[in-house]
Amino acid sequence: MLAQRVFRNVIYNSSSTLVASLTGLIVVIFLARALKPELFGIYSLSLSLIYLFSILADLGVNTAATRYIADAVSKENENLAGSYSKFLLKTKILLSASVALLVFSVSGAISDFFEKPLATPLQLLSLFLFFSSISSLLNSMANALNDFRINLLNSMVSGLSKLLLTLLLVSVGLSLYGAILALVISSLISFLFSFSYVRKFDFLFHGEESFRKSRVFKFIVFTAILSLTWLIFANVDVVMIGYFLPSEEVAYYRAAFSIVSAVIGLVSFPAVFLPVFVKLEGEDLNLAFHRAFKYSSALCIPSAFGLAMISKELLLFAYGSDYAGGLNAMRILSFLLLSPIFGIYGSIFSSKEKPELNFYPLAVSMVINVFLNWILIPVYGIEGAAVATVFSNGIYWSMLVVICARVLHIFPKLEHIAKPTISAILMAIIGSNLHPLLVIPVCVFVYSVIMLLIKGITAEDISFIRKVAKIKA
Repeated sequence: MLAQRVFRNVIYNSSSTLVASLTGLIVVIFLARALKPELFGIYSLSLSLIYLFSILADLGVNTAATRYIADAVSKENENLAGSYSKFLLKTKILLSASVALLVFSVSGAISDFFEKPLATPLQLLSLFLFFSSISSLLNSMANALNDFRINLLNSMVSGLSKLLLTLLLVSVGLSLYGAILALVISSLISFLFSFSYVRKFDFLFHGEESFRKSRVFKFIVFTAILSLTWLIFANVDVVMIGYFLPSEEVAYYRAAFSIVSAVIGLVSFPAVFLPVFVKLEGEDLNLAFHRAFKYSSALCIPSAFGLAMISKELLLFAYGSDYAGGLNAMRILSFLLLSPIFGIYGSIFSSKEKPELNFYPLAVSMVINVFLNWILIPVYGIEGAAVATVFSNGIYWSMLVVICARVLHIFPKLEHIAKPTISAILMAIIGSNLHPLLVIPVCVFVYSVIMLLIKGITAEDISFIRKVAKIKA
């Protein structure tokens, strides 16, 4: 059953994200306390810059691998699938090596531009970029075969090795460089694991069937532009904070954003839909979209309100009073938890070879984001960056809805947004007067009851979830 396969993939993907988010958050909390704001700010800014460069090492190759290998396998043509994977793997290795060398070469110039000691961290992180880039493609190749188990296993290997190495190397006195070396070594371990796992799909490395490379390149070009735009969109706030403000402010913002990102990871599963949407058309695609949109909204909207309510307790518990400066930014950024709802649109566009539909709204939103950051950060600091990020994301989400409706004639149902929002607002009103220890259990109960009363969750939904999960009544 297709729905059961999707549910299994969601479990693997969610578990993978849970492991990655928890280990990543523990590492960030440890480093924030061990390095203190100044060095932690250097660490955070270095990583943000590496993530910007990493898009040049991808250029849409990962998404192309998932899309075209899945298409070939759905036609039971393993030879074609192998041809796609061999071509894309060679392309990825060339791109990754070139970009890693570029980062190593320009690290000094970047350090001078920001007037911060970034040269050595960036040189070390160029190795992290290479290994993690190849590893991500290997994961995408397995995902194309509807194998999301690799995501969970790789997250465990990568996350635990990064956690243990960080604790060890920083504790023995290597400080900032110990944290960066931990990233490099764990990325190498992750690459070796992913390669050994994917090797069992022998046909992925031996295809000889010819195919139209121009078709794949067209897809890659649009996806690359989209990915570059998205990465700038996602990291420009940290980079511009690093340019305008002291490194301590970068640390405060990164601390807040790390918690928000960890929670987003727990409620996000659009990636598992790409191999599924490739195979669906017409009413089947509409039905799959509406179910995914409804259940994602029911999870993400209350999560956004809930995180905003308990931001103070989470931030101070995780990082201590040294990072209290990030509290207001975290409350604002909490509403980025709505992003997984609209991530479903990206999966639909990619599955139908229309990545350009995702590009146009993202490009507009990126320009708005950069402009607002440039205006707001010098005046309002990291709170201004948070407002710019959330507002520009809202513009992006709205444009996705309009474009998908016009081009693919897929319309979201207003009730799928309205009912969870009403329930979440009432939940927040009730929960705002509770003791922090009672907020989560009481709010979950209140939200669930209201959703049942206003039929945001129906008996049909419960029956469907039980059937998919094979849960007996």
